[in-house]
Amino acid sequence: MSKKPNPRKLKYGTVSVIVTISFIAAVVLLNVIVGIISERVNISADLSANSVYTLDEQTELYVKTVLNSDVTVTVLSSEKAFEEDKNNRQVSEILKEMARLNSHVKLNYLDLNQNPNYTSRFKGETLAANYIVVESEKNNRHRIITPYDYFGIKDDQAAAYYYYYGIVGGYYIEQEMLSAMIYATDEKLVKVVFTAGYGERDSSTLQNLLTKNGFEVETVNLTTSEIPEDADIAVIFAPTIDIDTEQLKKLDRFLENEGKTAFCFASTMQPETPNIEAFLSDWGLSAGYSVIGQHDTQYLMSSITLYAHLQQVFDTEYTHSAYGKNLYMPGADLRPIITADRAGITLTPLVKTYDKAFLYPLNLGENEPFDSDKAESGIFNDIVIADNGKSKVCAVGSESFTGSVLTSYSNSVNADLFVELFGSVSGKAETITVNPKQSTAITFEMNAKTANTLAVVLCIAIPAAVIALGIGVWVYRRHK
Repeated sequence: MSKKPNPRKLKYGTVSVIVTISFIAAVVLLNVIVGIISERVNISADLSANSVYTLDEQTELYVKTVLNSDVTVTVLSSEKAFEEDKNNRQVSEILKEMARLNSHVKLNYLDLNQNPNYTSRFKGETLAANYIVVESEKNNRHRIITPYDYFGIKDDQAAAYYYYYGIVGGYYIEQEMLSAMIYATDEKLVKVVFTAGYGERDSSTLQNLLTKNGFEVETVNLTTSEIPEDADIAVIFAPTIDIDTEQLKKLDRFLENEGKTAFCFASTMQPETPNIEAFLSDWGLSAGYSVIGQHDTQYLMSSITLYAHLQQVFDTEYTHSAYGKNLYMPGADLRPIITADRAGITLTPLVKTYDKAFLYPLNLGENEPFDSDKAESGIFNDIVIADNGKSKVCAVGSESFTGSVLTSYSNSVNADLFVELFGSVSGKAETITVNPKQSTAITFEMNAKTANTLAVVLCIAIPAAVIALGIGVWVYRRHK
């Protein structure tokens, strides 16, 4: 004779099954919803010391509001393999966040071993695992970003640390991605030509800064070539040999065209350059043959020298964004830019010294006495732009403004100012500069007493409490 079912047990058993099925269904549904949301919204939290997994405010602004054409980002690795490297994980998160912010960003992961034909489109260029290709089909332009680029590896020693110890000095992925997207999607690239042939000073930092911000940069030897007609800007970067009058006529011919600009950087390392000064004089400009010092100690960058000091940026149509950042403008070894009225030319000072600056003559003899208290003093121009209504010439008092030292300070506006200045004179859309983020390990130190206490709590007390709770529930249900 079969045992008659207990209605009470049957009732509770049915309810238990229904509750279990409902719970499982709710968990599955919740996972689906979270998956859909996570594809559109970043629901993760960045707990790293320097927010290396979070986009810079300027980067987010560009991706969300400025980028308005399709750009394809292809990581040459499978997603799983790429993110297995802890350094690459931050890179991947930045790329995914860009894709979440703007549907124009198409992010793909592609294993070269399974797609060997992919490289055939990039003849003469090197592609390898973990490289990133950023391309615009509309403009038929692309840029390849290597791990050396997005980890800021500049030399063999840094490379050795990366490959053998997994140590990375800083993350440049935002810089590199912004540069690549601007280059790929800009309707018209602004071409900047740096002249050569007269012992020009090292302009690599400025050239790199412009390249990273979507300018097209090339070098032209004035002794053998004309300035290209399709160039927008010509830069004479502190030549240590005076340029021949005949070669300067090439610059005059360039500036006869509508919308062209020439930048003339001065240096205290230059001898006197009468030919260059004659060219500048036609535009109401001159680089005084002296170096600017500063008596007011609140503006000095160091107590060691009076010739490295802070400058003041003025709010002009060429520097409005840089002015608004309220950052410092450090300068060193500056020559004053002197102005003179010229018919039909508008002169606009962009950067000046603060008051109590003074001039030390560069042609002063070794044994000639100099008293800075009796020297010419006041406020002097550092950067001035001249505009004749058709073209422009900008005189800059020192090449150090764009050097690797003064542009590297986190509170310096130098890089932002020159990127904006080159962009504004050429009609380029607003550009954005982003500083690399440093990866900092977070450590949690504890003494032996704290460690023992945590061990007791985590390994004994909490497990024991869970077991006791389980036994109590079982006994209660057993005797109910």
